[in-house]
Amino acid sequence: MPGVSRRLSIGTVCYAMYANPASGNQGSIARNSVIEGWDLSPGGGWSAADDPAEEILFTYLYRQRAVAYCCAYAGLKLTDARPFTGPPDAWVQLPARDYWS
Repeated sequence: MPGVSRRLSIGTVCYAMYANPASGNQGSIARNSVIEGWDLSPGGGWSAADDPAEEILFTYLYRQRAVAYCCAYAGLKLTDARPFTGPPDAWVQLPARDYWS
């Protein structure tokens, strides 16, 4: 939901991923509240010749590893697997509102 990504990316970068069982992983990237990319395929797809070198490298290094791709694209350098293996530090329930706008 772009509204969530815009809010989470204030002053930073947010790579949002939805693991869609029907069509595969879908992602979006937001930097400082601006959506820069939408309907991305983290860890899948192919690079084009005119893609930036960083994008080509990430596509090669993280093929079929969507979560690792998202972290690298957002500039995260994780030191352990705990953010993915848990347990979570906190669960946050978002207030009811239109997060699509």
